[in-house]
Parts: sequence; C-alpha cells; structure tokens
Amino acid sequence: MVADELEGHLKSVGHEVANCPMGKTEVSVFGDGGIFLVVTSSHGEGDLPERARPFYAKLREQRPDLSGVRYGVFGLGDNRAHATTFCFGPKKIDTLLAELGATRIGELEKHDMWDKVYAEDHALNWITGWLRLFEV
Repeated sequence: MVADELEGHLKSVGHEVANCPMGKTEVSVFGDGGIFLVVTSSHGEGDLPERARPFYAKLREQRPDLSGVRYGVFGLGDNRAHATTFCFGPKKIDTLLAELGATRIGELEKHDMWDKVYAEDHALNWITGWLRLFEV
C-alpha cells in the first residue's frame, strides 16, 4: 500500500514511475542506472519478506555493477516486538545496494507500525523532502 501511495503521488507531481514488486522483478530492472525507491518491510527477526527474498538473493549472486543507480529506501517494521532487529530487512537491501556501487539519496527512512501516523501518510510526508534532495 505504501508503494502504491508513493507511485500515485510521484505521478501526480510529474514523475515517470514504474511500480515493480520485488517478487516479480529481475535484477535487470536496474539496467544502466537511474533513480530507484525501495519500499520494504522486515519480517520475523529482521528478515526480508518472503516475496523480496528471491530478488535479494539474485542481487547477491549476480552482483551487478550498480554504480549508475541512485536510490532511497523506505522501511517498515515493528519496533515494539523487534526492537533489536527493527527494519533490518530494509537495512539489508540498503547495505547490498551500496556494496554493489549504488548511491543512496538521503537517509534510510523507517516507519514503526506502532506510530500514530499511518505508514502511507509517513511515506507521503517523507517523499517530499526526499525529492528536494534532487534539487541540490
């Protein structure tokens, strides 16, 4: 739902967007580079969600050169039940993208499911500031 909200917002302000669920996406999505926004959660004790694991595994195995990639990460997690591994799934993706040469734009943003602000609203507030980083 967060990715869908962000997709709608980005399109409404004039950006060209393709929403690619990780469970249906190949490593070739990165092509020769571009700007990517990863939205993912943690599952269990800091693992990636089941649908994201094959994509992550392919990235680790194929190790493409992502030096032309700039990216951001919006992570979702449960800080109450999993405080020691809060948002480790998104952190794993972030670390691997950086290892492969990609450049993160801004900080990894994290939403705790216990926040009083819905994840979609948090993401929409965050994306405005994230987009400003491109103007610098």
